[in-house]
Amino acid sequence: MYSSLEIWGIGMVKGLQKRFMVWAGLSALSAVVLLMINNIVGILLLSESFHMETGEFLGYFDKILLGLFLFISASLGYSLLLNAGQFVEQEKRAVEDDITQLPSLTVFNQDMVNILCAKKPENDYVMVAVDIDKFKVVNEFFGFSHGTRIIRLVGNMLSGNMNADEKCYRVGNDLFYLLLKSHGRESDYQRIRDILDNILIDLVAMDPREYTNNVNGGIYNHVLSFSAGGVIISVNKMQEYFSGTAESIAEQGMALAAKIADNANIARKKGKYENKNSVYIFDDSMRQAILEDKKIEDAFLLGIERGEFLIYYQPKFYIGGDEAVHGGAEALIRWESGELGFMPPGKFIPLFERDGNATRFDMHVMDLVCRNICEWRAMGLEVLPISINVSRPTILNGPGYLAFVREKLFLYDIPQDLIEFEILESSSDVDEDIVVEFINKIHGMGFKVSIDDFGTGCSSLGLLRRIPLDTLKLDKSFFDDMRLDMTEEESAVIRYMIMMAKTMGFRTIAEGIEEKFQVDILREFGCDMVQGYYFSRPIIADEYEKMLKMSQ
Repeated sequence: MYSSLEIWGIGMVKGLQKRFMVWAGLSALSAVVLLMINNIVGILLLSESFHMETGEFLGYFDKILLGLFLFISASLGYSLLLNAGQFVEQEKRAVEDDITQLPSLTVFNQDMVNILCAKKPENDYVMVAVDIDKFKVVNEFFGFSHGTRIIRLVGNMLSGNMNADEKCYRVGNDLFYLLLKSHGRESDYQRIRDILDNILIDLVAMDPREYTNNVNGGIYNHVLSFSAGGVIISVNKMQEYFSGTAESIAEQGMALAAKIADNANIARKKGKYENKNSVYIFDDSMRQAILEDKKIEDAFLLGIERGEFLIYYQPKFYIGGDEAVHGGAEALIRWESGELGFMPPGKFIPLFERDGNATRFDMHVMDLVCRNICEWRAMGLEVLPISINVSRPTILNGPGYLAFVREKLFLYDIPQDLIEFEILESSSDVDEDIVVEFINKIHGMGFKVSIDDFGTGCSSLGLLRRIPLDTLKLDKSFFDDMRLDMTEEESAVIRYMIMMAKTMGFRTIAEGIEEKFQVDILREFGCDMVQGYYFSRPIIADEYEKMLKMSQ
């Protein structure tokens, strides 16, 4: 395996050789042209008559042409020399990252080809792709100079964890490649895990001033995490598929190196949303999952055009009195794909949040709900508030989404008080200030807001105090184990959450209620509304329309 210095030297020598050949060729060409000019002038002068003055003139002319040739040749040489200096610098940058001084992608590709095409492979390797989670946030909040210091620091730490004949490369922004010796799948997994954990321990132990340069905004090392994906390179097995000439085998090795890197990045991205040091070793199931996700992505827009997405409504009921009273519904989406069949929301909604389709999807749901409300109002029905879920990407794209909402409400002539928004508790990890800003804008437009699945995430009580919230929806997991004979200790969490919400001025809704005794207990605790199979499953728009007619 060549070192990065050797690869740089080889590339530089080849480049200089090409430039010398160019200089020699141009010099030879200029010599031929000047010689032709000299001969033509000599023939023209001698064809008239030969005089002593003519001979002297030709002698002077020869000297002038020789000087001109030397001047052209020297100018070409100087120009190419300057160009060669720039070339040497470019070649050095091509094989050595200028921030971390680690080998570059060019060197990685050459090293991979050398490993894959070795005549007598001594080791198997594991190729690892590593990047810093949410590194974009570092640049946006702390500045690019701080981001550069983080990159340099992480690069030094990664390379410091390499053993003999192992290498670390920086291939772009916050992405690093590692070539480690393989000792089996489990050992390789633990080795990668140990490297990431070692770096995190070192970062936490460091004085932040060593790399933050006293940047305001907090100590970032306490939340720094990495995502890593590895591919085990069994060289002997891979070489069984090589054939042809040495040049052909090298080309096959380069193609295989690119595929290995692609697979490592697939494994790396699998843990991208875990917000911790995630490590995955690539297997075929990951590629299959990528293909399945691609099918869903491709079917998405076609599904909208074909009207494959259907809104189901799950009614909500007030339970404060002796009898439950219908109080609106939550809009739930279902997808009956012509190509993929029925797909539950848990399969496609998380994918849309990752691939960028979430906001487009939320807009489509809003449009479908507005159409239904418009139709019901045209029938003279009294429509109760419909709540719509908002995804994290949509919160981040707040202004664009809210502009769309305004347009739809105007188009369908729908009052703001007929639409409520539900924000998943986990959405609070987007950024507290962004969530607060989004909810403030919603309230400014006249909408009500609820936190959905409250109690399943890690919502800050401080956040609840900052936002103009209207409703807390308590997750069904609190009620799955409810019993008639619950002790005060067993029911304390439910009672005190309802009490807290009332104290803060929030309405409470209990989700997933399936039994009458659950309703009775929640009524006793002061819960305002319930939602669940006890009263109604999610129903299609036509059935919900009948419920509205019965409620008139």
